[in-house]
Amino acid sequence: MAETEPPEATDALLELSDVTAGYGNTTVVHDVDLGVGEGEIACLVGPNGSGKSTVMKSIYGFADVFEGTISFNGEEVTHRTPQDSLRSGVSYVLQSSSVFPDMSVHENLLMGGYVFGDDDRAARRAEELYDEFPRLDERREQAAGMLSGGERRLLELARGLVVEPKLMLLDEPSIGLEPTYIEQVFDRIRQLNELGTTILLVEQNAEKGLSIADRGYVLASGEIKFAGTGTELLEDEEVGRLYLGG
Repeated sequence: MAETEPPEATDALLELSDVTAGYGNTTVVHDVDLGVGEGEIACLVGPNGSGKSTVMKSIYGFADVFEGTISFNGEEVTHRTPQDSLRSGVSYVLQSSSVFPDMSVHENLLMGGYVFGDDDRAARRAEELYDEFPRLDERREQAAGMLSGGERRLLELARGLVVEPKLMLLDEPSIGLEPTYIEQVFDRIRQLNELGTTILLVEQNAEKGLSIADRGYVLASGEIKFAGTGTELLEDEEVGRLYLGG
């Protein structure tokens, strides 16, 4: 297929240029070029162990960037800390469950606004989110550890929205969920994007992820192998044969 280039820096809300990253002395991804235009959904797919989560962590500040640059909203942020990333308008929903199980749903939501330094502001934002997530409103006083896996994922999404992020990083949002909740999560991702949130997701269900993506990337052995629109990647025979089970 004809690969498409990431958007130019002037068009991109997020841009990675020749990023090589990993942990300590271990390099996991090499020379990654990736862009996400403002208002887009971009999806990163690839085999297990290909480095998809490392790309996400390098953006947020959880991984070490050895070479290359990362820009967000027109500013270089290559070595920004996770706290700085959150303050700048980037939220990150981790692959593994990150709720505080002994805290209530409401307390978990308030934790999403800790960077405000303003409990009243966080509480107001939580109330707004209950309108968008009525399932959580019904369980606001329940311990988060008592929620189902799908409900915990909805809580993590809602908590990531407390700061009204410009960009959401979603790492495997459908992993471990029952089909009903997978549909709910992807419906919510579409709705968030329609309301103006730019989204970059890593997704094990490649067909599902690419089906909602404006832009897609295939990562294998730590390198971007294919790039294009979600539709182009889904329709490409080589991508299908190698990475989509087709």
